[in-house]
Amino acid sequence: MDKWLTHNNFAKVLALVFSIILWAMVHLDSGTPVDSTTLAQPRYIDNVKIEVTGFDEDHFVLYDLEPSTVRMQVKGKRIDLTTNFSDYKAKLDLKNLGPGTFTLPLTHELPPGVELISMDPSIVKVTIEAKETRKLPVSIVTKGEPADGLVLGTPIVAGNGTVDVTLPASEVQELDRVEGTVDVTGLKESVKGKSVKLTAYDKQGQPIENAKISPSSVDVDIPINKLYKNVPLEVRKTGQLPAGYVLAGVETDVEGVVLYGSKEALEGISSYPVTVDLSRFDGANETKYSVDLTPPEGFEKIEPSSVTITLHVMPGGQKQLDEIPITVKNAGSLYDVKWIRPTEPKLSLTLIGASEVLDALQPENIQVIADLAHLGAGTHTIPLEVKLPEGVDLADPGTSMTVDVELTEKGNPTSGTPAELPDPENGVQSPSGNEAPPRQEDGSNTTEDVTAGNGT
Repeated sequence: MDKWLTHNNFAKVLALVFSIILWAMVHLDSGTPVDSTTLAQPRYIDNVKIEVTGFDEDHFVLYDLEPSTVRMQVKGKRIDLTTNFSDYKAKLDLKNLGPGTFTLPLTHELPPGVELISMDPSIVKVTIEAKETRKLPVSIVTKGEPADGLVLGTPIVAGNGTVDVTLPASEVQELDRVEGTVDVTGLKESVKGKSVKLTAYDKQGQPIENAKISPSSVDVDIPINKLYKNVPLEVRKTGQLPAGYVLAGVETDVEGVVLYGSKEALEGISSYPVTVDLSRFDGANETKYSVDLTPPEGFEKIEPSSVTITLHVMPGGQKQLDEIPITVKNAGSLYDVKWIRPTEPKLSLTLIGASEVLDALQPENIQVIADLAHLGAGTHTIPLEVKLPEGVDLADPGTSMTVDVELTEKGNPTSGTPAELPDPENGVQSPSGNEAPPRQEDGSNTTEDVTAGNGT
């Protein structure tokens, strides 16, 4: 017995017996023999995605592909029916098709050895629409604010600032704008070449998700500047021209300047004074010279740093202009105005200026204004405001000009006689409480000669 157990042939026979027992146990347990060459029961493959081929996506858009998946019933040998669903394909060929609605058959692609019994659906209906492209300018919007004391400049889009937007033809009319958004919160210095993603919006302000924007982003420069304000130049004159010459006009090469400073300083300034020195006249009709500009106190910087002044000087003349109308302001609706000195609302002025300017000058070219604001009933001496054209001045600019008027309440007649003018020697005051101008020895009033049309 021991010899059999140690004999090699006995071991082989024993191994064979165990193999037969194991094989029998497996097949008896499954109930069917294993044979990879036999046909399996038909099988269903669900949710097979439809693959579109031959479609020109650059020029067309595809609509109404429903459903997007199919169900396949297949058969084949057990070994060929794989469980890898990517091996089962349904295809829709759209090659050479243009715009329109089509009902088309589906084709299929299966693993080797597998046959198709049915496919649901086997045909689909699709709509193809042409795309259109429009060129639109890019708008850059910002959110937030730069750091304190700084102000945001206008963002600058690189290139020509336009992009191409492609959409289905039926949606192009709804396209309104293309925008990119930049957050400038807390920025302390300018940013150059920031890439900004773009979005197309319809006329209702909603994003158009299927819009194709080319390029889809742009580079933007974001200038951050100090607070500034543009103010006009205020020309002031000093010095005198030689006798016989008059100033026809003053010209500056810029109309205003840019001032940089704090918010408080900028709010308190409305113009920048530039003093023109008439004594720099060099004898020519046009005298040019440069004036350096410095920031006012409380400001950091001024641009430009200088201004070129041009003096237009011409040989002067003198002219007396009569019948210049006096315009009354703020007379109100409660009073009637009676003219005492002069007796009519007109006066004469002696003017100097360039001869050709004076020759064309008419009374209506001059504004003389008497402001009656805040005055009550009685006799009043009113200062006059005179506005002259450029290049024209009063022959005696130091002379004070006034008129006397009497205000009476509407419906109450006056005495019919001129109000007595005050006598400065006796300290008599006018009814309004204003001291009257001094009289000369001959009894005439100094200012009356100027304002009542006496030609001085």
